[in-house]
Amino acid sequence: MVDLIRRVCIALAIGVCISILFLGTQSAKAAGKDETNKITSSLIWPTVGEVTDTFGTRDGKHYGIDIAAVEGTPVVSIASGTVSKSYYSDTYGEVVFIEHDNGLETVYAHLHDRLVEIGQAIDIGEEIGTVGNTGRSSGNHLHFEVHNGNWNIEKTDAMDPMLVLSKEKEYRYASMGAASPYGESWKNHDHEEVIYVMAHMQNEDKMDSSINEDIEQEKKGQDELKKKDEPLSITVKQGDTLWSLSVKFETSIEQIKEWNELASDSIYIGEALVVK
Repeated sequence: MVDLIRRVCIALAIGVCISILFLGTQSAKAAGKDETNKITSSLIWPTVGEVTDTFGTRDGKHYGIDIAAVEGTPVVSIASGTVSKSYYSDTYGEVVFIEHDNGLETVYAHLHDRLVEIGQAIDIGEEIGTVGNTGRSSGNHLHFEVHNGNWNIEKTDAMDPMLVLSKEKEYRYASMGAASPYGESWKNHDHEEVIYVMAHMQNEDKMDSSINEDIEQEKKGQDELKKKDEPLSITVKQGDTLWSLSVKFETSIEQIKEWNELASDSIYIGEALVVK
């Protein structure tokens, strides 16, 4: 009888311990979700381009989003943190992982160039690489992942990046630094306790100041175009690409090619193009 009572007591004690561990785990998960809720739709975008694939496609095995852009387009960190990995992978290609101060870990894959090393401290908005087509990739784009905690090979904590990336246009263009058509207007937004995930624009000394003047001229041209509803003739300048022109005029590369009967993505300095 005494032995039976002892066994029952042991069983009850084990049950209590398991319950405490379970509740503790649930509380930790809840705390993690609360922290993530704080940064919902408040992060800058890692690069500028067209979203060509979303989270959860490919039978649920696509754990991020794909942003198509021209090779060499800057890729920046969406929040401050530390580089946890920076290497070449057969699948990710040139890839950078960053552990952030807000508890997230982000992945930037298929890069053309990696500009940071393991252990390096990274500022918000700092350039960490450029868009490329390395690894298991079929075209120039950034594969971008967000993990609520540390990345693992099963990607069990992967979350939809669209849940944390801002819907404000200026936040989408923040990675362009001083060349952004929205300047630094994104800084005027108030995101309460998540200031630490706001972006510092890239150092202006990295950018040609003439770019801002060009953007202003292009914007004036766009305003006139909207008033007159007439085609606008532009001359290709050094550094122009179909992608950069599509950004300036808020249209697509294919549309510009169609308007100008272009057979390829190549354009040349001094070439006259029409934007309708």
